[in-house]
Amino acid sequence: MPHRFVPSPSKRPLRLLSLGLLAIAVFPVLSCSNGGECDKCSVDEDCKSGLVCSTFSDDSKRCGSGTGQTQCRVR
Repeated sequence: MPHRFVPSPSKRPLRLLSLGLLAIAVFPVLSCSNGGECDKCSVDEDCKSGLVCSTFSDDSKRCGSGTGQTQCRVR
């Protein structure tokens, strides 16, 4: 007699596929920049209050404090 709370094996692949698709759909939303320090920018208005859009040594434009050196870890 099968247990009532154990999903049947035929439903597991569908659940795994659904969970994988959900994770893929959420990933881009989590990776959006919000103007915080080291986020990419074009103008100062792209950055949060207190940060300015600065050109870094790799010629990328990112939000930084504008005072002293800001080090950003980039991929």
